[in-house]
Amino acid sequence: MRVTADYHTHTVYSHGKGSIEDNVRAALKRGLKAVGISDHGPGHLFIGVRGEGALRRMQKEIGEIRSKYPQIAVLCSVEANIVDLDGTIDVPEKILPALDLLLLGYHKLVRPRSMRAFFWLAANLLCGWLKLRPAWLRRLNTAAICAAVRRYPVTAVTHPGLQVDIDTAALAAVCRERGTLMEINSSYGEKLDGYVRTALPLGVSFLCSSDAHTPERVGDFAAAFALIRRLQVPAERIANVQADGEERQQE
Repeated sequence: MRVTADYHTHTVYSHGKGSIEDNVRAALKRGLKAVGISDHGPGHLFIGVRGEGALRRMQKEIGEIRSKYPQIAVLCSVEANIVDLDGTIDVPEKILPALDLLLLGYHKLVRPRSMRAFFWLAANLLCGWLKLRPAWLRRLNTAAICAAVRRYPVTAVTHPGLQVDIDTAALAAVCRERGTLMEINSSYGEKLDGYVRTALPLGVSFLCSSDAHTPERVGDFAAAFALIRRLQVPAERIANVQADGEERQQE
């Protein structure tokens, strides 16, 4: 079993340490067939892409790099943030058609779109700090993420439940209905066991990602593979994984 593509990598456009080209070179060294540049959406207060202009510059740079490295697919993506209870994300609608992938993640330190969203995000910050898990907040979180999956062409939900309490089973059902993947994120290892264990019986498919913030970690799936083996996730349920038998047949 091997991963053929790493669709979740960060660069200096958000809070990664390398350039787009650095990530592409790292992916080539790992023998990947594709790499996604998925920097944080502009709604994040500290680490997001700096506005629509930066997103356009990313698209232009990716186009130039594709010409330079035709042996690998370089995909333009964004790890969008949810900025309101109705599932609104921070990526401008006019940008979406130009993206090859759309990743969706809940992050706490984002710019709310409304006063209701401000109190919702603040409640998650406070409850996280106090280690509280009120049922009403869990319902709001789940409804917001499910609404975003239904509203946008989301390729995958990143690290579900990591930063916020959600009903994994409810989200998995919506993801299965919409054909949206749920991420097995190699940066968090055992922290994601619970959500994968809950989602697995519900028939949803997964995406294996590094969530690399340095070029050296692009294509590093060691922790994800350990989780996959530990929970016996079938290779056919992981969109960017190739089973050993399939690889031999292609050769």
